[in-house]
Amino acid sequence: MKAFKSLISITIYLFFTVGVLPIINVAIEEMKNGNACPKISNFPLCYIILILFLIALISHITNKMKFIYFTSIGIAFIIATIVSILHMKGDFVCPRTFIKGTPKCYYAVGLLFSLIFLKILHIRDIEKDLMKT
Repeated sequence: MKAFKSLISITIYLFFTVGVLPIINVAIEEMKNGNACPKISNFPLCYIILILFLIALISHITNKMKFIYFTSIGIAFIIATIVSILHMKGDFVCPRTFIKGTPKCYYAVGLLFSLIFLKILHIRDIEKDLMKT
């Protein structure tokens, strides 16, 4: 059971790495060009998403503040979902991947959903270990 809990935690760290690095690249591109990131009232969403990811990552590292983790990832998930819907409708343009040109917001929805699901599994395993002792 402990190995499963460790595997989930490592997977969460991997998903954070997969999520944070591209967001940092988009944020840097936004600083350089000013048109790499979708905006709300002229404020780039990639900055907000990056901050939310970092807050959740710190919460996971410290293994405290579960509410903060789920709130920050939940807000990012809602933003990514709304942006994806707007992109599908043609009202919004998400940055695209280099390989196949798939909008990154689609990947963000899946990644954020996975982070929520994995954290729920992680918490359940921790609680099961506490109940056994």
